[in-house]
Amino acid sequence: MSDYVLILVCAALVNHLALQAEPVERARLHALGLCCALLILVALPIGIGLRQHLLLPLGLQDLQLFIFLPLLAALAWTLPNLLRRFRPDWPVHELPPLLSANAVVLGLLLQLANDGVDGWAMLAWAIVAGLGFWLALVLYADLDARCRHAEIPAALRGLPVQLIGAGVMAMAFSGFNGLFTQ
Repeated sequence: MSDYVLILVCAALVNHLALQAEPVERARLHALGLCCALLILVALPIGIGLRQHLLLPLGLQDLQLFIFLPLLAALAWTLPNLLRRFRPDWPVHELPPLLSANAVVLGLLLQLANDGVDGWAMLAWAIVAGLGFWLALVLYADLDARCRHAEIPAALRGLPVQLIGAGVMAMAFSGFNGLFTQ
């Protein structure tokens, strides 16, 4: 469970730092969160299905990274275009590079594929991870907005206070470790 928390927090921090505009637009933040949640929800069943029905019978499970990367890249370029059709006012034109470089989807896909998770458990993981990633992005944006208006010492402004906040959030999220294992 702690591996999943580490993947979630690290990827959310990296994506938030990549979003750095002065300040982050709420619509852009929610568009990225929704696209990431949809990417996780769509990529996990497809990737695990490919592994179980194509790679394992052929004995090619060592090539799963080379199968998952093009799958994630294709989905990362497709989902923002589909979202643009449903919500034309959302700023999704810069999201495909962020989504294709998203480590949370690849890390979660590799971890769950190697653990042998399938069926409803995989769907539950996808929903929880997608919503958790969206929540982490919103929390980082709120932390950044509060840090811009607070009286923070000069040595802690910017990245240092964001890393401290990421550490506190990682401790809070790791408090859920073992909650659902019983």
